[in-house]
Amino acid sequence: MTRSLKNKVVAIPHAISATGSAVAKLVLSQHGRLALGALGQTQFKALDAEVDGRQDAYAQRVDLDNPKSVAQFFQVAFAQFGRIDVIVVEAAPAPASLGRATTTAQIIDTGVRRLLHCLDAVLEYAKDDLHVISIAPVVGRIAIPVATAFLGSKLATAKISSTPRVRMSIVSPFVGQHPDDSSLARTVINVMKEERSPDIADIVLPNHRAPRLREAKKSGARSKLFVPI
Repeated sequence: MTRSLKNKVVAIPHAISATGSAVAKLVLSQHGRLALGALGQTQFKALDAEVDGRQDAYAQRVDLDNPKSVAQFFQVAFAQFGRIDVIVVEAAPAPASLGRATTTAQIIDTGVRRLLHCLDAVLEYAKDDLHVISIAPVVGRIAIPVATAFLGSKLATAKISSTPRVRMSIVSPFVGQHPDDSSLARTVINVMKEERSPDIADIVLPNHRAPRLREAKKSGARSKLFVPI
């Protein structure tokens, strides 16, 4: 059964992209709550103006490439709402940091690093179920085994009173499709609303890529396929 987003707390640290903005609007339209982030002062002011006066959403500045900044973002988010149910992280790198000649490998590296920064920061506060959705290229599914290994190591050594159940999903656009297409945002929402299975790693792929799903099973987690609509 598809779940409702009512009162679900969704953190989008990079909410200024077209996809992040589209996801945020869909969450609000379905009565969810939002912790939004933006990198630059100008971007933050624009984002803050959009949610000004709302009780179900707020914005703050965050640099996903700075662990301390990410930690502060989630600290405020938990103080604001008391919990986080979903984190949406985009793998797209900041042009200023990587330059124009950005390779796929660099995008993957940046996406995995940002994902790990978020996981490292949120584990200090998360106590219940946590769904992490990474928007990344198809090859970005490598983030799942990397993040799984990181979580295992972190939970084994950190002094955490209550261990959260973490579900990770990789959402990828169709090949040749503009990554900010609204269908990608709808796919993220659909994945967000599905019943949770914490031991399942979800990979959203286009139909003709479905056979590659088998490779994800090497991570040790069961896999589940979603197709963008």
